[in-house]
Amino acid sequence: MDAERPTIGIALDSGGAMGGAHIGVMEVLSEHNIPLDIIVGSSAGAAVGAFYAAGALGRFKSLISNLSFSEALSFYADPVFPISGLFAGRRARKFLRNLLGDIQIEDLPVQYVAVATDLLTGETVPIAEGPIVEAVMASIAMPGIFKPVVHMDRLLTDGGVSDPLPIDIMKSLSPDISIACNLHSRMPAISDTRTKKAIVRAQKKELKHDEDLSGWFIDRLVKTIPAHKVFDGMNSVRKIMNMINNNHAGKILESDLLSAFTEQIGQSKDKIGSLIEKSFLRKDKSDTLNIFEILMSATNIQQYQKNRLMLLYEKPDILIEPDINEVRSLEFTKGESTIAEGRGKALIAVPQILKAINEKSLIS
Repeated sequence: MDAERPTIGIALDSGGAMGGAHIGVMEVLSEHNIPLDIIVGSSAGAAVGAFYAAGALGRFKSLISNLSFSEALSFYADPVFPISGLFAGRRARKFLRNLLGDIQIEDLPVQYVAVATDLLTGETVPIAEGPIVEAVMASIAMPGIFKPVVHMDRLLTDGGVSDPLPIDIMKSLSPDISIACNLHSRMPAISDTRTKKAIVRAQKKELKHDEDLSGWFIDRLVKTIPAHKVFDGMNSVRKIMNMINNNHAGKILESDLLSAFTEQIGQSKDKIGSLIEKSFLRKDKSDTLNIFEILMSATNIQQYQKNRLMLLYEKPDILIEPDINEVRSLEFTKGESTIAEGRGKALIAVPQILKAINEKSLIS
């Protein structure tokens, strides 16, 4: 780091697929020789910040350009029986490791912090050392989507839960110039009246066809698991019922039931994954909010409110606000448009940043 120039820190907001805008921002700063000494990111911001710090931003950009829906899903979707999360995170971890390797945060050329949330205490957890892949995984573990990450003897989840735009953590590291990239500059509301009415109509129609959970689950299992496996399962149940009727219930071990159920689920994992893609991630139904979109919409509303308060009390020297309100958090197929928007807003901010660098240099 050049001792004659001021240090520069940047805080990168959370936001799922909207985080593509951070790529455009970081590219523009690099193209204009604006160095970054401190990078603090939450969730998507932690991921993009890690790619930049590790010199892998270009590779990541090429991967998400012209990305199809199924390709995006293949990077992170490894469905498990949803106890603490829908996806195990193994695929996401492998994807990160392919790009970042086994780098330790301490060995990066810049000061890097990934922000996560302790699910048991509610604390914001800055991760500034250790394996970078684990730090990013903890920061991006969206509640309900990914299983929480056990790291640093804590149960960690998405940084956006407690501190989506971590200007406070970035400023605590005392950069001379502070930059923030806010992805939630507007309330994430659907402004088009026709679309809003269509969603409400679709939701009312869905309510008429709702089934009880057991009926839904049995129906999906019957459609998903091969017929002969269903018959095998029925035979197992018949044997168990015979044992109960013959007063031999004590011979039935809980572990036997668990293993039988686990085997059935394991044998149909690929088909269950396909079911998730077709039934839950219905990308072709713009008038229907699936479970992911409802979770993300609620999260984005919370993050908008938190960012508004953060910016009220922790003002950065330069604020960059890409307008990507129409991009849904799981629409990873819109990488090119989010990157372009990030570039556009960063280009507007460049003169401001250069002026701040010049003024700070003169003072020092």
